[in-house]
Amino acid sequence: MAQIRRLEQSLWMLPDNPLDFRQWGDFAGQNWTMIVKPDLTPDESVTAVVHSRFKTLHDATKNVMKDAQLTWEVRRYLDGDEPPWPGAKLRHGCLVIDAVDHSGARTGTAFGGDVFTGLRHEKIITTPDGKWDAVDKAPDPNMPTEYYRPGWQGTLAAVPGIIYHENEYGAVQTSEYSWKPASDVQVVAGGSSMPGVNEGISAAIKLAGSLLALIPGVPDLGNVADTILHPIYSNVFMAFGAWKDADRIARLGQFHLKERFGPNGDKAYTIAWLLAMRTALWETRETTRLKVTIEDGAGGWRVGQNGHGHYYIGSRIGVAALGLPPGQINIERVSELTLEWSRDQAPKWHIVLGEREPEDPVVKAWEQFQEILGILRDLGVLG
Repeated sequence: MAQIRRLEQSLWMLPDNPLDFRQWGDFAGQNWTMIVKPDLTPDESVTAVVHSRFKTLHDATKNVMKDAQLTWEVRRYLDGDEPPWPGAKLRHGCLVIDAVDHSGARTGTAFGGDVFTGLRHEKIITTPDGKWDAVDKAPDPNMPTEYYRPGWQGTLAAVPGIIYHENEYGAVQTSEYSWKPASDVQVVAGGSSMPGVNEGISAAIKLAGSLLALIPGVPDLGNVADTILHPIYSNVFMAFGAWKDADRIARLGQFHLKERFGPNGDKAYTIAWLLAMRTALWETRETTRLKVTIEDGAGGWRVGQNGHGHYYIGSRIGVAALGLPPGQINIERVSELTLEWSRDQAPKWHIVLGEREPEDPVVKAWEQFQEILGILRDLGVLG
């Protein structure tokens, strides 16, 4: 929002059309070409640190949005549309940017269940120390009234209402299920002592030398001792930290991968170190991926958003696929949608639920290298 305000209403530049007095002092955004939708509801998303210096919105927030299970929604406001928020006054064609929670992961939703006992209502919680996420049971909500309203289109994150069944009468034509168990149960990050440790030891050595110098005939050798001892104590104490996921150990049993090092967290017990530890845990988590092919409109549900369909990117839907335990329903967020049709074939959707196609390791390594170079340029280390 700050960047858009700088572009649309800078205090140091004239408006695009100085003769249009509506553009002078338009701090409410009534004549802007783009605006961020204000969040009028309690924010339940995960707190994160975002680093950006002339990055695109996607590059600056892709990891944060993935961790928080949020989805960017960008829509044009046209005259006659319902206002994006109560009392909104926008120009025709204004681009409205909003971060939407279609998952309900932290407010209560369903992550799975079966056709016999129903869906389990759960939510993701972050432990007080911020180390990892855990799934906690939540009380079952009342069935939303929207599902009983004739003609209503959509699905609600708190109670996913779209379940596809793969059988001779169902809408699923093909399905492909993959599951990757969690790997390492412990992460380690660091390399340099936390701020204040090296400085404290150095000050203590110099103070000891100064106190000894109070004895007649004893010179002040504090600086000399510190110079000699600095390579020995520097980055030794409180330089590393380790976290172990007890829940992951309980699920994997006694035989599992032991440990992973979290990169980009060299300074121990700092925010960067905390993010490196959390990132390493997130990368080694258990993941599922379900790819299905469905004819558009099959089962009575259509792909689309905001009244034009029942679900879209980021929505949480369920599939009871063949090959899984009888009756088991997998509830995942829609991560990919691909429409395919031809002259002799009706339109059908290829839908990916859960994790997207695994990235090529070489490409991923190159992206991480480019990100590091970008940070170094931002800090002025590289030209």
